[in-house]
Amino acid sequence: MTTAFLNRRALWVFGVAVVMVVFPFLHEWPLFSLFIGEFRTFNATMFGVWLLILLGMNLLTGYSGQVSLGHAALVLISAYTTAILSQQYGFPLLVAILISGGTTGIIGGVVIGFPAVRLRGPYLAVATFGLMIALPQILKLNSLSRWTNGALGVSGDRLQPPSFLAGLLDSGDWLYYITCATTVIMTVLFWNLTRSRVGRAFIALRNSEIGAEQMGIDVRRHKALAFGISSVYAGIGGGLFFAVQGFVSPDSLNFIDSIFFLVAIVIGGLGSILGAVIGALFLTFQSEGISELARIIPGVNDLRNVIFGGFLIAVIILFPRGLAGFLQGDSAWSPGRIWAQLRRALATRRQ
Repeated sequence: MTTAFLNRRALWVFGVAVVMVVFPFLHEWPLFSLFIGEFRTFNATMFGVWLLILLGMNLLTGYSGQVSLGHAALVLISAYTTAILSQQYGFPLLVAILISGGTTGIIGGVVIGFPAVRLRGPYLAVATFGLMIALPQILKLNSLSRWTNGALGVSGDRLQPPSFLAGLLDSGDWLYYITCATTVIMTVLFWNLTRSRVGRAFIALRNSEIGAEQMGIDVRRHKALAFGISSVYAGIGGGLFFAVQGFVSPDSLNFIDSIFFLVAIVIGGLGSILGAVIGALFLTFQSEGISELARIIPGVNDLRNVIFGGFLIAVIILFPRGLAGFLQGDSAWSPGRIWAQLRRALATRRQ
């Protein structure tokens, strides 16, 4: 890498860090107060939660090539575990989130991962989808209502900032910073993992399980490991989901959310951090974006599903590597390639 490229990357990282730090206070500035408020801080916090979940899904699907339609179930399990530990057993909320992340990782890696290593493709997707279908009904069982409170769900107290920050930050701001710090740490770990020996083994699995086995890679172990690590991300995201929402019920997430998680990483781009970022933006703002469009163009709300479906079809056809591939120049429709083609066409005409 050239020095100029590294300097440009460092400048981008510094700029993003500054925006993350000052974001909760931007609504107090006249220039930003019209479009940034407390609700935007909530959106930014939920963006971090979705990003954690999608990083885990991208590791599983984009790197190891395994398709799961049950990730919303893992998020829901972790949210409930966090709620029960913090509200019924007195664990500090942040400690409960860490325990929930580890517990969900064990569930994903051992309970789901090892049995699933014999499955692949649509069979694995259907098996994990079955977990998501069954879980809400299990959480409503009377025998578990002592912990889950049945269909009513579990409420929790908001995480309050430390006393020395009480006058500066409210609960929403503190949750935002906790989520930001967690997301940054987990993203750095993701980046290092995908460039490690384990990450290269995951990519070999994605390309060819037979080829990976011939290279000496333990296929069963690495498939289960991918499930486990992916589940840790889903677990920490689920714990933060409860902390941000302050409530969880069997209907907080459903099978539609599992499908949306997969759709989001495909739209964003498989096998990249940028793809997960774009997917998290999609999950955070897709509903609000169509609502804003409906305010400008009458009748759009009646065609919400048509617009959404058309958008998905267009992205898959035009940008098979997702919007991240488009932005990185991997698509025939990327701005850089279009500009290069125009330059070549102009040069040909001049000759």
